[in-house]
Amino acid sequence: MKSLIFTFFLTLLFLNVQTVHSQSPAAPLYIKVDYMKASPEMISEYLEVEQQLWKPIHEERYNQGIILGWSFYSVFVGEPNVPYNYIAVNFFDDFEKIDYFRLNDLVREIYPDKDLNEFYDRTRASREVVRTEIWQVNGIIQEENQYLPTGKYITKNFFDARGGSGEHNEMELDFWGKIHEVRVDQEILNSWGMYSLYYPAGDARHYTYSTVDYYDNLGDLTIGAGIDLARIAHPDLDDDEINSLFSRTAASRSLFKTEIWKLEDRAGHD
Repeated sequence: MKSLIFTFFLTLLFLNVQTVHSQSPAAPLYIKVDYMKASPEMISEYLEVEQQLWKPIHEERYNQGIILGWSFYSVFVGEPNVPYNYIAVNFFDDFEKIDYFRLNDLVREIYPDKDLNEFYDRTRASREVVRTEIWQVNGIIQEENQYLPTGKYITKNFFDARGGSGEHNEMELDFWGKIHEVRVDQEILNSWGMYSLYYPAGDARHYTYSTVDYYDNLGDLTIGAGIDLARIAHPDLDDDEINSLFSRTAASRSLFKTEIWKLEDRAGHD
């Protein structure tokens, strides 16, 4: 089935997925990313806390329309001495709900017999929150019947567009977007997304946006996205024009780092 670019917006009381020609969402979508560090002796405890205690809360947050989805990853391949080993990702369509909206009420609803302070104390003791980031969605490519991008493995590419040519949006969404559509059509990718770093802001940031390749199979990471796929995606361009666009892409940004994350759990998808 042909892959398409989607936007998400809330219509009346249900989430409606709309196909559009633009890769930019019709209304802002946000992703809150929490980077966590669990020490070796606490990993088992942390996984129980995250997957047994917190997952039902995330499922209820989805049911109540607070989040669009939650994904929980481990770092499969990262930088030397990576400061985090787990990542929690929440999708939102309302910025007001990012900051633990109605969280205490939900914990009480789901765990009426638990002491609230003890519940949070156990969570804090199981891991350290290294940092939190908020990203805004620029575009998503996935199958027509898919709710959110997902895959068993992802490559998280952290880019810095400062000092580049200023064409990174055009290159990623227009030129590369067509190539990623072909990759989804050929089942190399499950889906693809581009996200701009919303917070933290300022010159202290190491990167300004990211692209994420979502894979169903780890071996698919070894399949390159080169000129052969570009010819399929852009049949109206000759090889010189395609190579020029490759060069323009490189000039538009620099790659800070790439990590591979493994999906451990999720809620609110399908």
